[in-house]
Amino acid sequence: MKITFVVALLLFFNDAVLLAEDAKSTQQELLPTNSSHLSSVTQQINQDLERFTQTATETKVNEPYQPYIITVLNGKDLEKFGISTLGEALELIPGVDIATDLSDVKTPVFRGSNPFAFGQVKLLIDGMLANDAYVDGFAGYLYMPIEIVKRIEVVRGPGSRTDGINAYAGSIQVITYAEEIGEPVNRIFANTGSYDQVVGGFVSSFTEGKFHFHADGYYHKDNKTLHAGPDTAATGIYNFGPIDNTPLAQTGEAPLQTTTYALGLQLDYDAFTFKARGTKFTHGSAYGINGLLPQEDDSIKMPAYLLELGWDERFGNLEAIVKIGTKYDSFRSDARLITPGFTLPNSDNTGVVTYTDGFFGIHEADQRTFYQSTYLKYYGIDDHQITVGYRLSREETYNVVTKTTDRDSDSGTNLVDYSQTRPFSEPDARRDIAMFSLQDQMEIGAKIGLLYGINIEKTSLSEIQYDPRISLVYQSDMQRIYKAIYSRSHRNPSWQELFTINNSARVGNPALKPETVDAFELAVIQKFDSSSYLQADVFYLINKDQIDKNNAQHLYLNNHNTNIYGLELELSTQILPQDRLYASYSYVDGFDDQNYPLANVAHHLAKVSYLYNFTSQLSAGTVLKYVSSKSRTEGDLRSDTPSYITADFSARYHNIPHRYDITFSVKNLADAYVVYPSEPNTYVNDYPQDDRTFLLSLSKEF
Repeated sequence: MKITFVVALLLFFNDAVLLAEDAKSTQQELLPTNSSHLSSVTQQINQDLERFTQTATETKVNEPYQPYIITVLNGKDLEKFGISTLGEALELIPGVDIATDLSDVKTPVFRGSNPFAFGQVKLLIDGMLANDAYVDGFAGYLYMPIEIVKRIEVVRGPGSRTDGINAYAGSIQVITYAEEIGEPVNRIFANTGSYDQVVGGFVSSFTEGKFHFHADGYYHKDNKTLHAGPDTAATGIYNFGPIDNTPLAQTGEAPLQTTTYALGLQLDYDAFTFKARGTKFTHGSAYGINGLLPQEDDSIKMPAYLLELGWDERFGNLEAIVKIGTKYDSFRSDARLITPGFTLPNSDNTGVVTYTDGFFGIHEADQRTFYQSTYLKYYGIDDHQITVGYRLSREETYNVVTKTTDRDSDSGTNLVDYSQTRPFSEPDARRDIAMFSLQDQMEIGAKIGLLYGINIEKTSLSEIQYDPRISLVYQSDMQRIYKAIYSRSHRNPSWQELFTINNSARVGNPALKPETVDAFELAVIQKFDSSSYLQADVFYLINKDQIDKNNAQHLYLNNHNTNIYGLELELSTQILPQDRLYASYSYVDGFDDQNYPLANVAHHLAKVSYLYNFTSQLSAGTVLKYVSSKSRTEGDLRSDTPSYITADFSARYHNIPHRYDITFSVKNLADAYVVYPSEPNTYVNDYPQDDRTFLLSLSKEF
């Protein structure tokens, strides 16, 4: 039945692009398609393919030919649409929705895959993995200003990487202006808007002979709060026997304020590259790490620091790519954890304590990662590019701090150090990972490209994983491309899922197995010209050992298997010579091993971005998004998370002689009611999102 569904959809899409091609051909002639010309073009394409050392392409020109389902967004185009951050940009990608949690740690959800899990999507910034070890997320980077971003390459589906990094549901590659392609960029920017937001930053690059320098940085601060509640106490989860804490459930302003400092640096000399990026991210405690509404000045801090030294040299037909690097990241919470008046069991469950002033805590877990990789690419066999290599890494916790109110008496704000006796995270956590990769990318004649390979990974905490992939790309003519892809990948559990201890709100499970996915994808792309195309793809995902804590004990478990299927349509074109239209629609559905329908997932996503250039200096744009309702998990009796439609508007003035831009934008123009699903047994109502907001931006290039 599902195979019939996929084949029927693909045939439908093929007919659709034929009709689109016919319509386009009334406006312009098709380019010549003789065999010698095709051969020449294919040869050029395969030369360009060698540049793909990261998620996708080093240039935007040839992404339709890549053996993945890929979308590329240009930073300058995003600025014209009024997009201000990386997080906003990702919401334009077909099949991508956003989820959040009690700490407001947001994550993109690709194709409805396990919305309550982190780490299913990998973020790489200039080739460096940005996901932290603790939650395997990258929430702090979602605030990265779009003025720093040259290009965003998003691959949907697993199997897109060959350099030792698993991409379970997809991967996001952010390319900053550190890239040496094109002219060096030097600019400053600032913006201000709703929630007292203030942002400022810079980009600086120059090249002298073999030496290339790049630096970028930014500061972000806002004072956001949103009305939320009733909190988790209302569910009765914090009742113990005759103790009833339900009347103490709170409703009020959730502290969502953010302060971020970030600095990036890249130095290139000949074959050597040094990269560094630091982000100091501080956010309000949101909905409380224990699900109880915190105080307005409570906060979490999630700093991250990345360092990498690389060497890339070619010797005839052999290219060697060697990297060594480290990553430091932390999770630190300083907050009131329990509402004043709560009565809870003491530490050994022999009595109870009433916390008149509340229960307070400081929790900190510091992790570090060391890695080294070596990959060899061989070009000496005609029509083949063979890649072989390994990546070794060690992740470990090197510091855990746990200070809370006395668990056996009402000590108020006076804290007791439980770091040695009752740490909230396993202080000796460690995981060693070794991955071996082999891949061959080959050309079969003038029209067919084939990629096949395998990743083999062994960790110190789980069994060996084999992740094969094969991708076939067929170019029927200069305008139409077909793709068929099979890939398998896995996601290793995060530190939070494995090693959280002494915490009733989330309980770690060191016996967790990796999540796995087998993906089957078919795609057809109709190119109209160098910048206009229609892409349609269908997919079927077999997910196993999905991790969540949707149970009364809040214990992380490999809880279910899900089969997910759907389709995605993506259009980029011009209606008039002065405009640009980018639109997408995605449908996703599925079921789990209990035959329950796919929960907490929007089955329909529709997105339209339209830009009109009145003159070379003045433009206006709008972004429309529709997100359908989301059903609950089995046993969650709340009504569905409601659907919503948002409309954003922006106007931009570009001063050509003085090279500055002024942009005014309004987000959620109609003040639509937008919420993200809360997990079962947490907040009664879903997590609120922004109402109507305003932003004024200024950018100046030198």
